[in-house]
Amino acid sequence: MSSPAPAPRLVLSGDQLTASSSGWIAALLNLACQGHGYLYQRRWGAYWIGAAAAVGASLLGGVAIGGGTWWLNRTRPEATELTTSAAVAGVYLGLGGVGLGSAVEAGLAVNRARRRLQQSAEP
Repeated sequence: MSSPAPAPRLVLSGDQLTASSSGWIAALLNLACQGHGYLYQRRWGAYWIGAAAAVGASLLGGVAIGGGTWWLNRTRPEATELTTSAAVAGVYLGLGGVGLGSAVEAGLAVNRARRRLQQSAEP
């Protein structure tokens, strides 16, 4: 006896995958979970670029704000506490900025993909 033929597999293009995702869910995931919206949209390149940007922004924010606070308060005895607090705030500001930017970009990517698919479907 022969086995039945396998069902045909549906293969979607990158634009079809992005367009089929919900823009607001992708934006919310990027804002809350730092890049998980890109995973939801199956956009691996954007995920890795966003991860590198998040690491860079958190390091830059922590060093810039923490270092600036240390420089301004270097003669005060409690400068270490101020520097640590400012560095942590800089890290959060960096991550928040990347999260907000990636959330907006994920929502716009859905709109761009839908527009491209609509234009390609028109005669």
